[in-house]
Parts: sequence; C-alpha cells; structure tokens
Amino acid sequence: MKRMLGFALLFILSSVTLMAAKNSQTFYLGSDVRAGNIQLPRGICEATWGTTSGSRVQLTIKTDDKKTVTVPALMVEGKEDRAGVVTSVVNGVTYLVELHTRTAKFVFENGTEASK
Repeated sequence: MKRMLGFALLFILSSVTLMAAKNSQTFYLGSDVRAGNIQLPRGICEATWGTTSGSRVQLTIKTDDKKTVTVPALMVEGKEDRAGVVTSVVNGVTYLVELHTRTAKFVFENGTEASK
C-alpha cells in the first residue's frame, strides 16, 4: 500500500512539473524594453503563466539577473509559427508589444501598437 501511494505521489508531482513547463516560454531580448510600466533588461528571460478562464493573464517574467516581475497581458490562444517577441520603438523607448509561444500570443498593454 505504501509503495502504491509513493508511486501515485511521484506521478502527481511529475505531472505538475510537466504542466508548469507547458505554460512557460524562454525568449531573448536584444535590448532593454518596457513591458507596461516595467523595465526589462536585455538578455534571456522566461515567462510563465497560469491557466485562465478568460483572455487576461498575469505573465511572470524571470530575467537573466534573476529578478521576477509580473505583467498583465491579453492571451490569444492558437498555434503560432514560431516563438519570439515583437517590439516597437516610440519616442526612443523600446516597448515589448507581443510575446509569441507555440500555443499562444500574449499582447502587452503598453498603450502602443505594433508597426505592421
């Protein structure tokens, strides 16, 4: 019985880890950018998000220097061709406009629009 309970616990913990990995994306920022009111430094970042019932999500972004910030975004589910970021420069300031993952697109609320 204890062995069965141990296997069940191991299965549950590994499932939670796999689910968490599914809702994350690593991306590279080529320069310092702003996401909403938050300044993100150049480098490798990892974004994670929880499952939602609506389209608004809170992205938790961990930067290269190990700082963690939370940024609101609009999630648009759907298959994307590739993962990456879309930025826009307004008045000399670079804004993070979108984050693309394989399964969704996240649009940041910066008050700016991406150039087409």
